[in-house]
Amino acid sequence: MTTRLDHVAIFVRKLEDGIDFYRSVVGLGDPVVRDIPELQIRCAFFDPGVGGTIVELVEFSGKGDLAHGDVVIAIEVDDLDAALAHFRAKGVRVFDQPPTPNLPLRRGWVLKRDGHGTVIELCQRGAVARFVRGPVPD
Repeated sequence: MTTRLDHVAIFVRKLEDGIDFYRSVVGLGDPVVRDIPELQIRCAFFDPGVGGTIVELVEFSGKGDLAHGDVVIAIEVDDLDAALAHFRAKGVRVFDQPPTPNLPLRRGWVLKRDGHGTVIELCQRGAVARFVRGPVPD
């Protein structure tokens, strides 16, 4: 299974405050902001361009396991189905999340309890970059 780091997602309390910090203090530039109401999230993607690693900020308004300060490590895989099967064959619980209207990406998830305290997101190679760099959905 060929993998590499796709992006890093950081959960923040308030997206605007996170954007200001990562733009002004860290120096990541201007993000692409996407609202995903069906998942109760707002995201800001700082994209350094081809060859760089995207940093994503996530504001979550729902109830769940992830909270302010949590980090998600997103791994890019050649074949999402094969990656899901690989994790399951190793005895790891991995969840298959279908695309949604505002986030048209199918992804796999390993939660903190199964990922040794880290959430791992499995992404099809190039899918997140295309989503970030493409047109904003209507």
